[in-house]
Amino acid sequence: MIFLVFFLISEVISTEIYIQGSMKCNLNSNFQAKLQLLEKDLIYSTSDSIKLKELGEKASHVSHNFSIKGTFEGGDGLFDTEYEPLLVIYHNCMDTPGSWGNIVRSFKAVPISAQSANFTGLTFKLDNRRDVPPNKYSHY
Repeated sequence: MIFLVFFLISEVISTEIYIQGSMKCNLNSNFQAKLQLLEKDLIYSTSDSIKLKELGEKASHVSHNFSIKGTFEGGDGLFDTEYEPLLVIYHNCMDTPGSWGNIVRSFKAVPISAQSANFTGLTFKLDNRRDVPPNKYSHY
């Protein structure tokens, strides 16, 4: 059994995750957005941040395309043979000025032996969305 675990660990290769979609804010002012790609752990506070991406200021009432790509490597724990991608979109498309919200999206688990995985065609309406408490994943 120990040999099998060692063999599985030694065979770990990196896996590239690509996520693409669009977002829209229908409120009356421009908005800002940031993306964070994570590898979700059983305990969310220990999830690994893979990539952060600032999207800057965007015009409201217009659909904006986004993409983020990150490399997951080193496996996901001794007995976990899959990566669990998680995307958090932080945004200030809120009714209350100065307030930030976030949208959290989990994706199908990806075997650590996979070279890549693509998740495309996503659409998000940001208006006043708060899927998780602010700062649960990051310090935005």
